[in-house]
Amino acid sequence: MKKLISILFMLLAFAANAQSDTIAKLREHYLALEIDPAPCILGGYSFSLKYSPKRLPHFALTTSVYGSKFPDKMMSKINYDAGFRNLKIETSYAIFLDYFIKEDRRGFYAGPSVFYYNKSVSNIAHNETISFSSVYTNLRVGYVYKPFKNLGLYFNPWINLGKENVRGSGNIAKEKTFAITGLSYIAALHIGYQHMF
Repeated sequence: MKKLISILFMLLAFAANAQSDTIAKLREHYLALEIDPAPCILGGYSFSLKYSPKRLPHFALTTSVYGSKFPDKMMSKINYDAGFRNLKIETSYAIFLDYFIKEDRRGFYAGPSVFYYNKSVSNIAHNETISFSSVYTNLRVGYVYKPFKNLGLYFNPWINLGKENVRGSGNIAKEKTFAITGLSYIAALHIGYQHMF
């Protein structure tokens, strides 16, 4: 009986030690680099840097820089019919604040984000290219999936919902307005690599 109690005590001590190591690991700073393949496929780029301090393991702050061409076939009918073509997202920026349900910064998360767009688009009816900026405030929901236990690679599919507001009147080309929809969404898949320190 004493032997059994000794073995149980050793197992409990081992489990407690392993758990404290895991908790200590969770309490480290977290840094990750993410890319979004979709803009790259469209001839652009998208890079994000994510940071989570060890004292706040449920929260992560991400900043992004991106740019991309936008296929005419994906343009809204109202803008296409008004003669707009060749939409480009010039170098633009975003910031995300996410709350993870789990302390290990995996699984489901949600939070607000703000995109600052710089766009240019041509109007074939007037042979004119206009440039304008807009702010897209939104709420994002996503899921971080880490398929390999000892490798920092992860996948981050997410979707957001928000409203874009044009700054000034730069989206007008000789009485033709490049229309911005009311509520809109973006769906994306980021591929990331994390490092704990």
